[in-house]
Amino acid sequence: MSTPASTGLEGFQAAWKRVEVVVIGVLITLALGIFLLGSAMRTFAPAYAIDWAEEVTIYLIIWATLLSGATLAADREHISAQIATHLLPERARYYLSIGVEVLTLAFCMLMAWLGMQAVLFAQMLDERSASTLQVPQAWALYLALPVGMTLIVVRVALLLLRRG
Repeated sequence: MSTPASTGLEGFQAAWKRVEVVVIGVLITLALGIFLLGSAMRTFAPAYAIDWAEEVTIYLIIWATLLSGATLAADREHISAQIATHLLPERARYYLSIGVEVLTLAFCMLMAWLGMQAVLFAQMLDERSASTLQVPQAWALYLALPVGMTLIVVRVALLLLRRG
């Protein structure tokens, strides 16, 4: 039986997931549109070709990919060791899944921290893209890793807390 607090948390997580899915869908749709626009311009109007279409497409795909990790983690579809787990007793499967979640938590925390170090380093160097946009790489590219990993950390932590 679910308590009002757990129902509220589940409702919040369902809304959170809907927002993530919409954001990911928008990012992928924008990536496709910008890529197609860049290709069409190069083919049909080379004089007006934009040099940043592929660059922005890559940024959008990277962000969408890293953000999707949190949605997958929330559904326990991100990392799973199921090759031979069906052979294990129920209790062993339970502890194995907790172990996988703890390792996932530790790995994603490390990657979030390292990703933030990369953001700060790229910011310090004022690293920018080679296109006419001159996009700061710290924010357009490197920030996706710590944001995505932090969202996964939160989702996996919530999974562990829900087991408690």
